[in-house]
Amino acid sequence: MRISGVLYALFAVARVTAKAAAADEAFASDASKADWVQGSYIVELEASESLAEFYHALASEEGIKTEERMSMGSSKIFNGASFKVLDAAGHDSLKLLDLIRAKPAVKAVWPVRTVTLDTGKMENPKTATSPTPAGSQQKRQESHSKDDEDTFMPHLMTQIDRLHALNITGKGFRIAMMDSGVDYTHPSLGGCFGPGCLVEHGWDFVGDVPRGSDPQPDADPFDNCFGHGTHVAGTIAAQPDTGNPYGFVGAAPGAKLWSYRCWNCAGVGSNEILVASFLRAFEDGADIIQCSNGIYDVAGWADEPWARVASRIAETGVPVIVSGGNSGGLGMFNPSTPASGLGVVSVAAVQNQNDPIFVSSGAYTTNDDNSNKSAEDVYGFFAGTPYPAQALTLPLWAIGNDTESVTDACSPLPDDTPDLSDKLVLLRAVPDARASNCYPLDQGQNIRAKGGKYMAYYAYSNTSWDEQFVYTEGIEAVISVSPHQGAAWIEMLGRGVQVNVTIPDKNATKQILVELEDHETGGFAAGFTSWGPNWELEPKPQVASPGGRILSTYPVAMGSYRVMSGTSMVLTEFLDTASPLVAGVIALMGEARGGKLDSRLLGRILSSTSKPLPWFDGKTKHDILAPVQQVGSGLVQAYDAVFAQTLLDVPSLRLNDTDHFVANHSFTVENAGAEAATYEIGHLRALSMYAMISTLSGDVLAGYPNPTVDAWAELTFDPEKRHTNVFLPNVQRHHHPGRRLRPNRRDRHPAPRRQRHPAPRLQRLRQHQQHPGADEERLVLPYLGVVGSMRAAPILSPNSAYLANYGSPAAANTSYTLPPSPPNPAPFEPETGDEGKLPNMLLNPMMGTRLLYVHVVALDDTDKNTVKTPTGISSLGPLAGWPMRYLAAANQRAYFVGLLADGTVLPAGSYKMVASALRIFGDEAAVGDWDVVETVPFSVRYSNGTAPAR
Repeated sequence: MRISGVLYALFAVARVTAKAAAADEAFASDASKADWVQGSYIVELEASESLAEFYHALASEEGIKTEERMSMGSSKIFNGASFKVLDAAGHDSLKLLDLIRAKPAVKAVWPVRTVTLDTGKMENPKTATSPTPAGSQQKRQESHSKDDEDTFMPHLMTQIDRLHALNITGKGFRIAMMDSGVDYTHPSLGGCFGPGCLVEHGWDFVGDVPRGSDPQPDADPFDNCFGHGTHVAGTIAAQPDTGNPYGFVGAAPGAKLWSYRCWNCAGVGSNEILVASFLRAFEDGADIIQCSNGIYDVAGWADEPWARVASRIAETGVPVIVSGGNSGGLGMFNPSTPASGLGVVSVAAVQNQNDPIFVSSGAYTTNDDNSNKSAEDVYGFFAGTPYPAQALTLPLWAIGNDTESVTDACSPLPDDTPDLSDKLVLLRAVPDARASNCYPLDQGQNIRAKGGKYMAYYAYSNTSWDEQFVYTEGIEAVISVSPHQGAAWIEMLGRGVQVNVTIPDKNATKQILVELEDHETGGFAAGFTSWGPNWELEPKPQVASPGGRILSTYPVAMGSYRVMSGTSMVLTEFLDTASPLVAGVIALMGEARGGKLDSRLLGRILSSTSKPLPWFDGKTKHDILAPVQQVGSGLVQAYDAVFAQTLLDVPSLRLNDTDHFVANHSFTVENAGAEAATYEIGHLRALSMYAMISTLSGDVLAGYPNPTVDAWAELTFDPEKRHTNVFLPNVQRHHHPGRRLRPNRRDRHPAPRRQRHPAPRLQRLRQHQQHPGADEERLVLPYLGVVGSMRAAPILSPNSAYLANYGSPAAANTSYTLPPSPPNPAPFEPETGDEGKLPNMLLNPMMGTRLLYVHVVALDDTDKNTVKTPTGISSLGPLAGWPMRYLAAANQRAYFVGLLADGTVLPAGSYKMVASALRIFGDEAAVGDWDVVETVPFSVRYSNGTAPAR
């Protein structure tokens, strides 16, 4: 059996008012690192229960002494706390969890886990220390024009500029940011903290403590060490007229910011802090909650406590906007927690159509032989390797005048080449060194053969501009400039203009910002953006927003401004530039629509007015629309959302999988405008994909870009025809004018081809107009489902789970020597090399799982196997550190170090391990819903000859 990817599409609802219709009658229309904190738990109690009584019950009835770590009490959302079991070493960790869960007052309990963010690859490691204009670059970032026109590209892409032109700025709304804090001393962020300031409220949950220390909360969320929260703050609400040298403002500069610091300078937080921060923001009265962060190793699950709390807040009507994640390369089913939560607006990332880059600033002069006049201009460059210690001024000499060349200096230079020892040699970078067998080393050797020592590359595309490294002996300086700058210099040299280029001293370089147009990836879904849906087939993400290469504020101590990427700004753990912009759009919608924010209403409007995007596979744009599980309904369009005259009563339709397929759906189309309107309802095709591919280990989730298939769903409307025209006259009725249309829709899965099931596709009536007229609207309604059985899809197989020697299966009866003292009671933390010297079970799950056990079975004294696995296999009990819950489809290793979950130290002898994984939608009590894999036998002994008694 194979499960497909996801079956998906968009409905399109086209609205034309009666007035417009009459006029047109003659025309046809990726993983954060998370570690369990031993003996520490998050507990949720029934609403009427007392934490004090719960702790007392544990002590008096079970002998379990506790110490509260963090209170999370909230009668509306979550009545609970995190706490530590003081004598955890004396308890079986699995039984301890079961004891806590069994208390009548307890609704749910989860282990506490630390979450460490990895700053990963910054889009630009250099800070903007000298905001000098960019000079002659292809497109320079200018200051605001006199009339304060918003020309910031992310705003142009999302129509935010059109709302700013109407003085709609998000006034009156308070946006809570759950992040690393904020440098509120930044001039563009108000310069102060507290009432009357832009950042008027907040809380620091972590404090300024060394890594590994306990949090020390305080009331000041200031951050001048990590930076991400400051970038988010600028994206939301950077202020105008503050001396910002780059002229941009935030999406909602009229809103107020509340900052909740959840990560310290080392990027360390925990799920308990994240839960507490969401609850505090809600109880404080935030209007919008925005979070740019998430956890990957529980990706796709809505029952993790952080996702559960986010979902409940959204259910109250408070919009919760969360980044979808940066694990796009892993393929489908990877919305990070808490973006996987129900009702949470999960945001995908789209590449900026401009490519802002901070680069070093140099100067050059030109001298026309005919006029003998000299002029100086500025250029931007990346310093390569090597780079001179002192400044150089050299005349420019070009390999050729062909700006389309792909082989500059790839072969020996001609005999009439002049002496290049005192010249800066200009050459075009090679687009594909492997194909041409021409590398920088080769180019350097050919230039050095003519005496050359100084090289200046110009990039072959705007998106390929980067540092260059030339390790040819004798080459003393290498720089690289933009394609536009290289072409401009080539043109000057062709006209006989002398160009003298200064490469500044490495200790005296200034930074400037240049913006190049991205003609390759700009406007398409970013390759790093995480794909949905979640494991329970909730459509994720909902919408998309610019999130690749975004300029914003940064802590003053760290350079004041920075370019970052992401639903996130980093590529390993997802921190985001996409979701804060959507949070700003929600504030704009709230102000413009003049009412209290309602997450469900505004979420539906935001989704239905979004602009579907074409499918882009990372290299090529295709004449078909992109999958819903990649970009949701499409790129947010703020102006269209604010002035939408038609409302849909659902944001999307969930078809589920074949086992739970829902074939009939209905939705409401409401005319909220002042005039009667005609509606046409239909759909078009979009891309279909496989979610899984066949490998030697069995069927596994495919990585991006997934294999595609030319197969489609069939949709019909009631009455049985493709398009339905409905005339709805407006009727004023209290505060909800308009009449409603409820068309029914029937879905039928396509027949499988070659025993493989097709997956997602996007369908809609016609291309969405980016700027529809006042008399016409284009709305979309995404739907999504899976062809195949999620429950039947295996989690583990003998080929994907085995006793491992690094990444390969270990031989049966392998003997291991363990240290004399197992790490009791602390959880085992492996080091490099342990994958080969310690017995371990490598688990490569093919799907996510709610519950994964690893039990140990004794092979010498089988009478001691008294603990049953979920499927009834006799064992000694679970391995220390197991089971694990709510896991994504990510590799795990279960290390045997002679210790069980209950603290039992195992003697020398022969053993095997048994893994049990619960399938999607599986029932824990049903044996057939578990995948079970056993390792080959292995033996252990201790280096001192015996296992120590416990």
